[in-house]
Amino acid sequence: MDISLLLFCFFLFERVFGYGLSRNRYLQNAAISQGKNFYYYDGLVNTIEYSAKIRGFIRTKTGLQRAEPGKEEPSDAEYEGILSCSMCYLASNTILTWINDGVSKEELVERVVTFCVTMDLQKEHICRGIAEAHADMLIWMVKKKKETDDPITAEGACGFALFPQCPLKGPQYTWALDFEFTGAKPELSEEPPVPEDAPTLRVLQLTDLHVDPLYSPGSNAQCDEPMCCHKDQGEPKEESDKAGYWGDYRNCDTPMHAFKDIIKHAATQQPNLDYVIFTGDIVDHFLWATSKEKNIEVIKTVMAELKQTFSIPILPIIGNHEAHPVNVFSGQHPEIPEEISSNWVYELAVEMWLPDLTLESRESIKKGGFYKYEIKPGLVIIAINNNYCYHLNWWLLYDNKDPTGQLQWLAEQLLEAEKANKKVHILAHIPSGSGSCWDIWSKEYRKIIHRFEHTVVAQFHGHTHNDHFNVYYDLENPARATSVAFIGGGATAYADVNPNYRIYTIDGIREGSTFRVLDHETWYYNLTEANLAGPEVPPSWKKLYSFKEAFGVTSLHPKDLDDLVQKMVKDVDLQNKYYGYYVKLGDTSMEKGCNEKCRNNLVCEIVTSVHTDDTKCKSLGIETKTTSERRKRDAQEESSEVGSDESGE
Repeated sequence: MDISLLLFCFFLFERVFGYGLSRNRYLQNAAISQGKNFYYYDGLVNTIEYSAKIRGFIRTKTGLQRAEPGKEEPSDAEYEGILSCSMCYLASNTILTWINDGVSKEELVERVVTFCVTMDLQKEHICRGIAEAHADMLIWMVKKKKETDDPITAEGACGFALFPQCPLKGPQYTWALDFEFTGAKPELSEEPPVPEDAPTLRVLQLTDLHVDPLYSPGSNAQCDEPMCCHKDQGEPKEESDKAGYWGDYRNCDTPMHAFKDIIKHAATQQPNLDYVIFTGDIVDHFLWATSKEKNIEVIKTVMAELKQTFSIPILPIIGNHEAHPVNVFSGQHPEIPEEISSNWVYELAVEMWLPDLTLESRESIKKGGFYKYEIKPGLVIIAINNNYCYHLNWWLLYDNKDPTGQLQWLAEQLLEAEKANKKVHILAHIPSGSGSCWDIWSKEYRKIIHRFEHTVVAQFHGHTHNDHFNVYYDLENPARATSVAFIGGGATAYADVNPNYRIYTIDGIREGSTFRVLDHETWYYNLTEANLAGPEVPPSWKKLYSFKEAFGVTSLHPKDLDDLVQKMVKDVDLQNKYYGYYVKLGDTSMEKGCNEKCRNNLVCEIVTSVHTDDTKCKSLGIETKTTSERRKRDAQEESSEVGSDESGE
């Protein structure tokens, strides 16, 4: 296979076979001209000469290796020259042609593995594991969609793969749902303050456990694979390369004994807990080594430990890592073969989750991994599976318009709660403003939050592994804050953060309860200190902060948190404090620090509920990498058509 074909293949390999690039780095104005035996990328004529640069870039950006400390990333011009949406279209069309021409699974896998190994992206077993995991699904999906009026195209594949850099065009990617049935939004009256002596609920949030049963203390944490800390990954070259007993800041997941210590500490040291919310991700990041059987085993083990440790209700949701292959969740289509569907994940959830779920909730879990549960009189937990918004969920190429009807169902449940004068907490793995979440889905979700702002009094997420929050704003009056989402960090130290859990204090059961979050505490331990103390000494858990005390607010009401954001924009010390909590004082993150651009991005992230909508950031006077690059992309779209129909010939 010559170098031009290898480069052709890159983008589809990278995205279809499981690794996420840094979406914000891709620009789509690279001019690609076909030569006889090679391609020109903005003047990079000699492809061989640049192969080392391309290889290093690909490995870093796909997460196959980490960027070298102290080295600045290549400039936008270099990114522009090496990779582009145009190349993605070409690569996608090549693979689509192979499949449509009837190439076998075995041949497709071999071509991908050959590319991966030849370009030295990774070792053969990693390339093969990822390719084999996705091949059956991809081949079936492409062939099945070819029979319809809406076949899978390069434009669609790249639009999701490189979201939001490559435009998704066509009516199938611009849908909106009809929420007319919910009626007009009730007039809102000012909410009375919560009495100081009001009863409260104490709720534990666990998230992003990423338990690795094969984690081996003392193994190589500086291996030459995407994830490390397994016995079979070579001997450590230096003492400092050895994996710590309680975990590691580097590319390693959570040891089973560290997971058990986290839940033991929460159960024994946090009195009077009312219930537990678990916002997803049990399985580790060894994407090439997962299987349905392995995932089922670790999910069952972890859920059994949670049930044995806590004698109170545990309300879980599904994370993107629970699936095999990772990230992919199919909708309810009877034609999808069982061996490539996600039904097994939902059947397992019904088996392992709450024993007293209603028949209605069991059916909705089987349909798509979502359910409702009235945890206290007047307080309903609605758990949704928003992995259907994840842009790396390849089933979105098959069906992306509210798969399983979940958003429609959510609006119906909220209308029912509104009529019954009940309050709702929403659990969802991915924050809607995250770059992981497709903006069309996020916009529809935001409409629902806007309509039911008096009913949805809190949202809880995971996914990012960081400790932070989001504020939603009125769609008709963007100056008015309407809702808050709390992102709870993670039990994993991957990467450069300390393990943590959160405790929420919530307005309790009383006449007229708001059921709002009144305060929350983050508990953590310093990984460096724990590893130095050794295996015989349990980690020294500490309270990292309580929100009200740390940020000097009187409440966590949307208005008060908006006031905090307004203050944070002008206060560098406050921004630095927020960053410290964001990374949970992870030693390596604190050493790196957070410069002005980093701090601006953090503040912008707080007020972003749809990734491609930076309106609120700009109103705060924040110019971020995301906003400037998006503006550049929009200007380019007006002047040229990148990846037009010509790319599909």
